[in-house]
Amino acid sequence: MLSARLLVSAGVQICLAFLTRVESLRLVPMLPPLCQSQDVPDFQIDTARLTIDNHGKSNIELLLYKQSKECHECDLRPVAMVGSKCTVLVDTRWPVRVEVRALNGSIQLTPPSCSAANNTFLFLERGQYTMFIQQNFEGGFQMDCRFAQMNSPPDAYIPLYAAFGIAAFLALMWIILRSLYNRGVFHRMICFWTAESVMSDLGPPPAVHSTEESTGETSGSDNTKMNKKRLRSLDTFRGISLTIMIFVNYGGGQYWVFSHSIWNGLTVADLVFPWLVYIMGTAMMLSFQGQLRREVPKINMFWKILRRSMILFALGLLINSDGDDGLDLSEFRIPGVLQRFAITYLIVASVHLVFARTYDEHRYGRFAAIRDITEFWPEWVLYLILIAIHTIITFRMQVPGCLTGYLGAGGDAEHGQHRNCTGGAAGYIDRQVFGNSHIFQNPTCKEVYRIRLPRHDPCGLLGTLTSVFICFLGLQAGKILFIHKDWVQRCIRFLIWGIVLGLIAGILCKFSKNDGWIPINKNLWSLSFVIALAGMAFVLLAFLYLLIDVCKIWSGAPFYFPGMNPIVVYVGHELLTGRFPVSFDVVVTHPAQLAMNLWGATFWVLVALYLLNKGILITV
Repeated sequence: MLSARLLVSAGVQICLAFLTRVESLRLVPMLPPLCQSQDVPDFQIDTARLTIDNHGKSNIELLLYKQSKECHECDLRPVAMVGSKCTVLVDTRWPVRVEVRALNGSIQLTPPSCSAANNTFLFLERGQYTMFIQQNFEGGFQMDCRFAQMNSPPDAYIPLYAAFGIAAFLALMWIILRSLYNRGVFHRMICFWTAESVMSDLGPPPAVHSTEESTGETSGSDNTKMNKKRLRSLDTFRGISLTIMIFVNYGGGQYWVFSHSIWNGLTVADLVFPWLVYIMGTAMMLSFQGQLRREVPKINMFWKILRRSMILFALGLLINSDGDDGLDLSEFRIPGVLQRFAITYLIVASVHLVFARTYDEHRYGRFAAIRDITEFWPEWVLYLILIAIHTIITFRMQVPGCLTGYLGAGGDAEHGQHRNCTGGAAGYIDRQVFGNSHIFQNPTCKEVYRIRLPRHDPCGLLGTLTSVFICFLGLQAGKILFIHKDWVQRCIRFLIWGIVLGLIAGILCKFSKNDGWIPINKNLWSLSFVIALAGMAFVLLAFLYLLIDVCKIWSGAPFYFPGMNPIVVYVGHELLTGRFPVSFDVVVTHPAQLAMNLWGATFWVLVALYLLNKGILITV
């Protein structure tokens, strides 16, 4: 009996000792690896070198911490234990917080000159930087950090400036040559050196030229008639958005401004998808008016809407499959860009079909000035209800283990307190409906915020409600074009809508990137995001409409061409991503990547031009 008690007592002591050991191991922070002076990493794109020069190395261990300021409310990350000298790579896309701490046993000391508060810098790409550390043990341990830039690297954006300059030069040369051609200058020059020059000079060259031009246009027959009826500014708007989308999807020269935002904020890449949704709504209004004037039955129009939505959704699934043989359906992504287009189009088109009309009933009524709104007030009520539903779900839905109304990136954000809450209610709905294996696996916030598991899809379900709203705002632009025939009235209304929507978006986000009620966020398609993008779209549409359709200063080329065949260009560019002839094995530098990506976008503009010249317009 006594021996049994002794055995039990010994076992308990062993267990307690083991648990104590495990707990002590858990509480001791894991130290980063030792960085030696010979460990000098090679430059990568969007990086600089930071060297920690530890003069007078002592038995006091130094720890290097850093964190990008793009990571909102994130703790500093331990990078390396510093020996006599340590060189690491730092990000040059955003400011980086750098801190050096002295480790004395279990105590970490951070002198003011070495703290992140005094060492936050926007590093230059391929720059060489050194932080000199001086240690002093007289009268107690003291440490001082001094920061210095050791070289003057070339501006990483020089290739981009050169590309813009070349594009501007080519555009200017095109305008000059086209002007000379229209004035008959080339005709007179050619006739001067031909045997027929005497006969040609008997008649005015401009008349000969105008005859040739009109003959060339009439030979296009169906294509010309169609172009006269269309607003070229709408197709140009669509073409600009699509061309930029192709460029950024192919890499954007590896410039961060042509990549999607990490979480909150806006980049060039964030503009194009919402703009395409917006202009889809604008074109929808004009298309419906044409069909109704031809007395097409609404039931036939609805079946066409349903058919188009199903085709778009199927094409989106095809793009997600990436043409793989033996596709693994257990990890197949369901949401996508064309899927979002399909659902948005189905909802907005079906609703508008109910209220569409071909006549201007209240042209001289009391609210004639705003009849583009009042005549369609039921639609406004419906979409405001959808926005209210989106807002209630976003801020009131209970997500297990997460703060109610959370809109953050999760991971390291907010000091890691909401690590598995990426996207809040939007991410939770995607995971519950589609499952982790069927949503986007590489979100933009993965690198900076260290998201370990897929938690959210940028084309998810909840964002469809705000996508529907920006499409409806595009439809509103179409209503302005339909109801108000004077170009001045149209432009004034476009600009008013742009300003008002911009102010509303600014108020929602408090004109701040991270501190507003509803931050501008493309990943979530937040309400402030779609309102801000719709405001920009109204202003851009006003500018293009004035420039192309009113003043006729610009024909819309070359963006007009892909705008006429958007489905072919979009699906084709997706299927050829990373493949010849739009992608090659080149060095990973900004000049090489920019040249390749610009060629990729140019290739599809040329394809669209060829199809248009052949009279081939493919729609769904």
